[in-house]
Amino acid sequence: MRIIIVGGGIVGNSLAEYLLNEKHQISMVELNPDLCSQSSEKLDMQVITGSGSSPAILKAAGIESANMVLAVTPNNEVNMIVCAIAAQFNVKRRIARLRGGEFSGQSGLIDLKKIGITSVIHPEQVLVDQILQFVETPHAVQSANFEAGKILMRGYKVTESMPITGRTTREIREEIAPEIILFAAIIRDGVGMIPDGETVIEPGDIVYALFPRESINRFMHLIGYEKKNRKIIITGDTYSTMELAAAFDKLDYHVTFVNPNLKHAHEAAARFENIEVLHGDCTEEDLLQELNVDKASFVIAVSDSADYNMLSALLAKAEGAHEVIATTTDTSHYKLYSSIGIDHVINPRLTTAREILEIISRGHISAVVKLSNADIEAVRLTVDPASEIAGMKVRNLATKMKRGTMLGVIVREDTMIVPDGETEILAGDHVIVITYHKNLATISKFFKPRGLFKRSK
Repeated sequence: MRIIIVGGGIVGNSLAEYLLNEKHQISMVELNPDLCSQSSEKLDMQVITGSGSSPAILKAAGIESANMVLAVTPNNEVNMIVCAIAAQFNVKRRIARLRGGEFSGQSGLIDLKKIGITSVIHPEQVLVDQILQFVETPHAVQSANFEAGKILMRGYKVTESMPITGRTTREIREEIAPEIILFAAIIRDGVGMIPDGETVIEPGDIVYALFPRESINRFMHLIGYEKKNRKIIITGDTYSTMELAAAFDKLDYHVTFVNPNLKHAHEAAARFENIEVLHGDCTEEDLLQELNVDKASFVIAVSDSADYNMLSALLAKAEGAHEVIATTTDTSHYKLYSSIGIDHVINPRLTTAREILEIISRGHISAVVKLSNADIEAVRLTVDPASEIAGMKVRNLATKMKRGTMLGVIVREDTMIVPDGETEILAGDHVIVITYHKNLATISKFFKPRGLFKRSK
C-alpha cells in the first residue's frame, strides 16, 4: 500500500516506523528541514520538505497513486486541507488528527466527511482514555483495552500477599468459573513466557491478564485490590486537562481540579458540578499539603509543560500520594522518570499514533501491545471470510501456529470466549493472540485472504 504521512514529528515517525515494518511504501511531508533530516537518517523512505497544504508538494510525494493519507501535523487547518486535496485525487482513506471539541462528532458543528476526512483522531480523548484505564485499575504496570473497552488487559507485579501468589493458572481459572480471566503472559526475571495451566505464579512476576469488563471486580479481588471511592487530584491548564475533568465529572470519584490559570479556573468551576476547582500551582508544597495529597489515590499532571508535570508528580509522591501520572512528549527519559518514583508517564503523541494504527489496521490486524520490555506482544486479529482458518477448529490451527503462541480469547458478537481444541473459528471473529514478536508476521497471514501475502504497491 502506498501511504503519505504529512507531519514528521513523534506521531508521524512512529507511524512510519511501524508501517515500513509492515512493508508499505511510505512518503513523508514535513515543513521543518531539521525534522526532515532526522526522519531521512532514521527511516528508509522518501521525505519531502514543504507544506502538506501544497498540492504541488503532495503530487511530488505521490498523491496521485496513494491509497491512504495520514495528516498528523499539530495544525488542524493543515490536516483538513491535506484531506480535502487528497479527496480530489481520489485517495481512498484520509485520516486527520484534529484537536479541540468543535471538530468532534458530538459537537454537530461540521460534517468532516464533506471536507474530505474519512476518519478522525482526537488526541485529547485518546489521552483521557489511557489515563482512565490506570485509574480504573490502580497499581497496574501496564494497561490496554480491546473491542472499544469491552475486553481489558492489565499487567501487575505480583507480591507475596496477593491471592494469586503460589497458585497455578489452572487452579485460579477453575475457582472463578464461570467468570473468565485468562493469564496470558508472565515476565519473570526480565524474561517473557506464555504460561500453560500448570505454570505457578510467583512473587516478583509481572502477570498479564485478559478479561471482559464485567469481570473487573473479580480480577481486582484476585490481585488484592478492592474497589473504593478514590480521591483524585488533577492539575494543568490545557484542553486535555479540561477533557479529563469532564470525564471525571461523570464518574463516582472525589475529584479536585487545580488550574494554574485564574481565568480558566473560574470557567471550570462554572462548568463542572461534581468537581472541586481551585486556582493554584501543584509545584508548591504548601498547596499539596492543604489538599491532603497524602490521602490521594492519584495525582495526575496534564499540562503543556513537562517540567511542571514531572515536578508536580514528584512532589505529590514525596508528600505521600499513592500513585502519580504525568504526561510528556519527551521520549528519551522514561526509565529515569520511573526510577525517581513516577508511576506512569504517558506520551500523548505516542498514544495518538497507536490509535491511528488501530484505525489503519482494522479488519486484519490491530491493537498491537508490547508487554513490558519483553519480546512478547498481544495483538487482536480479525478472521477474514476468505482466510484459510475460517471454519477451522482451534486444535488444527494450533498445529500450524508458531511455538510460543497462545490463542488467547475469541470475541464473537460482543461475547468473550476462551477457546479449547474443539472451538471452531468463524469468519469475522476477533482473536486476541499472545505471541513473540518474531512470530507475528507469520501468524497474521493465517487471518488474511488466501494468497494475500504481499502488500499492493
